[in-house]
Amino acid sequence: MPLKRLSLDGFGQVELNNVAFRRDGRIEAQCGLDATDFETVKAENGMILAVNNIARKVELFDADEVYPIGLNYSAEHMYDERTPGLKNFYLDINSGFYPRIGYLAVGDKFTTNCVCYDDAVYTTEAIFITALAAIGDTPLYGEPSVNGAIEISADAPESGLALLVIGKTTMPDGQLGVKFQVISV
Repeated sequence: MPLKRLSLDGFGQVELNNVAFRRDGRIEAQCGLDATDFETVKAENGMILAVNNIARKVELFDADEVYPIGLNYSAEHMYDERTPGLKNFYLDINSGFYPRIGYLAVGDKFTTNCVCYDDAVYTTEAIFITALAAIGDTPLYGEPSVNGAIEISADAPESGLALLVIGKTTMPDGQLGVKFQVISV
């Protein structure tokens, strides 16, 4: 299944609407990025990533692994004063910062533009955006994908982290965003 990322100006952003992990401490912030997984990939806010506490590494999601997964919501740093804005933030293996991963719980709500879709089902981005606008008639769901972005489809995940799309909205900079609610972990 070929996954296509939503077109962005910059990198993924996340807005925490109502999440419990900030209040109850289910946060991992002491593991570095895995050098192999993030050799060419940037760790963007809004990604669903795995935490390997044995190796003290944050890795890309792999359905064959048993590591806990969570939402990357790292504190933004301005690398260059000429390019301000949340859309210009990412972490890589050379950034010198550890990512901050929040472990999601049922009922948590957040908004992100770090999403992807199956381009065999949604053959153009316009068709995908139209499907997002029609969630009142046809529900959409999200689940972790191998590229870190949240994969959106019309099929509810059978196990693991399952997200319900509850809104097509915008991010603080006006780009398209998707609001999710966690329905199972």
